[in-house]
Amino acid sequence: MRQKQNKFTLFFLLITVAFYGQMQNYDAKIELKNIKDTWHTITLPDVVFSNTQERLSDIRIYGITAKNDTIEAPYLLNYTSPKLKTKTVDYKLLNASTKDGVYYFTLKVPSKDAINHIKLNFENSNFDWKVLVEASHHQKKWFKIYDDYRIVAIKNSQTNYSFTDITFPAAEFSYFRIGIKSDEEPILEKATLEHQQQTAANITDRTVKSFNVVEDKKNKKTIVNIAFDRKAPTHQITVKVDNKIDYYRPIKIEELIDSVKTEKGYVYNYNTLRIGTLSSIENNAFTFDNTFSKKIRVTILNFDNQPLKIDNINAKGYKYQLTARFTEPATYYLTYGNKSAYAPNYDIAQLNIKMPEDIKGLTLGSVTEIAKKEEKIQEPLFTNKIWLWLIMGIVMLVIGWFSYKMLSKKPE
Repeated sequence: MRQKQNKFTLFFLLITVAFYGQMQNYDAKIELKNIKDTWHTITLPDVVFSNTQERLSDIRIYGITAKNDTIEAPYLLNYTSPKLKTKTVDYKLLNASTKDGVYYFTLKVPSKDAINHIKLNFENSNFDWKVLVEASHHQKKWFKIYDDYRIVAIKNSQTNYSFTDITFPAAEFSYFRIGIKSDEEPILEKATLEHQQQTAANITDRTVKSFNVVEDKKNKKTIVNIAFDRKAPTHQITVKVDNKIDYYRPIKIEELIDSVKTEKGYVYNYNTLRIGTLSSIENNAFTFDNTFSKKIRVTILNFDNQPLKIDNINAKGYKYQLTARFTEPATYYLTYGNKSAYAPNYDIAQLNIKMPEDIKGLTLGSVTEIAKKEEKIQEPLFTNKIWLWLIMGIVMLVIGWFSYKMLSKKPE
């Protein structure tokens, strides 16, 4: 029985020593300062992403206690993406009329709900119209919201594009009037009135190290290769076009996954992030799921049109955040950089734990590289060859002396 207890104690000590040495398996650490509550948030700086696994599974929070023990603080990893809250507002189409080449649609809103977005659906498949948007409380005096708002729909063998969303500051009116200047009669299928409210998000600008534009005349494409200064999350690319003409071009955004070296050079493998339309009437900001790739490729199909002049590229990314629980006093560090680490499995991720509404963020110290324990190399007993020759000489003398004694011994 005592032998089993000793084996268990030895096993426990080995596990404990291995746990205490876990920080040595990581490349860098950042001290977490001003820990005063049980729960705190930690916004990950970009320097962390440059030396972590793709899924951030090698991030840990270790603490060193006053007794020099190592403890681990659990955390939840998340990023705050904006959430769009949409409330659809009922309306009634009062009449449709025309005057001086302008077709009017009057919408009555029975409630007092605010409206900031109108989506128009027409039976017409191809149009480019200027729209007048007005609002009124009693249809006697109309307040102008837009005078020449542009809506477009293009449908052919190459393009299926429409932009019929009208966005404006939230307004509370009983009547809205849409006036369309057109040579053909607009046939309104449906109008959707909404109040859209987007929650705030922790978003940061990404630094674009460089971008170069390549014109593929053979395939009638414009290819924009974007390189970032470091590995960090990216969720939005904005393409700035320096053209005064109207344009509607299909666009594809891809991330570089890896590359393979062949006899003919490198072969690059890409993954599609977003497919859309580059348009002269929109802001050309394309969002997609977060990517950590340092290189992104944008392909624009020109068909038989002249290539567009790409003036600039902007990029944004969500800020990743840890919500950590601290239960013991210690000096805590955010550690990262371990290719063999698995994603942690904490109770707080499995249980529906109630957290405080107001959780304060922590101040981060500077990055410190974690020194690795050097393996001791067992040196040979004798490193100098003179000692070896000396010992061999002594051995030969001893063997010679015994041989001489044996040979010189007279037989009885």
